[in-house]
Amino acid sequence: MASEKSEQLYLQMKQDITRMPPDTRLQSIRALMRSYCVSQLLIDRTLGRLREEGLLRKRSDGLYTYLCEEADSQAIALITSNWPSTVRMEQQECLKRRAARRNLRILPLTHSFRASFRSIRQQENLKAILISPPSPLTAEDIDQIQNSRIPILIINHQYGELNLNFVSASYFEGGMLAAEYLIRNGHRKLALLFSQPHNWCMNQRAAGFLKTAELLGAKVRLLDAAVQNGENADEKVYPFLINFLKHKKPDFTALSTLCDCSAKTAICALAAAGYQTPDDISVIGTEGLNASQYFLPPLTCVGVDLAHYMDTILDAVEELIRNPEQQIQLIEPQKIFVRSSVKTISPQKENAYEK
Repeated sequence: MASEKSEQLYLQMKQDITRMPPDTRLQSIRALMRSYCVSQLLIDRTLGRLREEGLLRKRSDGLYTYLCEEADSQAIALITSNWPSTVRMEQQECLKRRAARRNLRILPLTHSFRASFRSIRQQENLKAILISPPSPLTAEDIDQIQNSRIPILIINHQYGELNLNFVSASYFEGGMLAAEYLIRNGHRKLALLFSQPHNWCMNQRAAGFLKTAELLGAKVRLLDAAVQNGENADEKVYPFLINFLKHKKPDFTALSTLCDCSAKTAICALAAAGYQTPDDISVIGTEGLNASQYFLPPLTCVGVDLAHYMDTILDAVEELIRNPEQQIQLIEPQKIFVRSSVKTISPQKENAYEK
């Protein structure tokens, strides 16, 4: 409820402010609180968001001034989930940088998915809307997308059977690549850690991993930390693994996690239990997080070329702006980022874990 109120305030203030002449000085914080009937905290947060977007400048006296938006830039809304995600932030920052080169301006909305979507469709200055759904789209969502007067492109999810426009990675392929890479490096006894909620993306990665392991004759132990939506994955993954390793010696030589940050947590839990990565147990991620190259050890992972993926999204957006009637459905290929967390092993090493 609070996030919806915050998003509504943001959209209303932005609409009011952009109707002002350039260099107009805004009211004082207290006057804005009275005008919008909200708390100072909500006003401060909203002004901060508008300032980050380049719409406002904070003066030396503490008041804010409206800066006219660039006339030749085209505004693209980006609606994503309202919980913290390192990979989402990496995507968003890369998208904004690459969009700026094309005179496109990305307007992130991350407070409440459906409240943002309902409100943003009414804005006249938007050229397109990007949506990264945090959960499966409802029938109402699909109806609104199909009847929107503004072109909409779904990212990070596939909806080909519904004839919706999308650009997405193939998460099933990502899981396949992770399993195939481990097996190719001698690992026949694997573990798959469900370190995130069982949403569509994670289930696709898991399905690809399990199918490839089955086809190539590898065994897989399933480990599920039972993380729910909105929960901090690290706070559940670490104690879950510590408890598992306390009561059972690993019967696997390699572990795959369904996201890269959880791979870092898994490496820490393994070390606390006396198992080093990759000497004792190899670890691979399936998210392609850029920051994972700085883990200790640097994480081998599956993912997309981020810059190329964001450019593919922007190409699709520009095409939809030119021709809103066409259909765009693109799958971005995934690849292995080989680093230091996976070790090639011999059959003797693998057999050591059977005892």
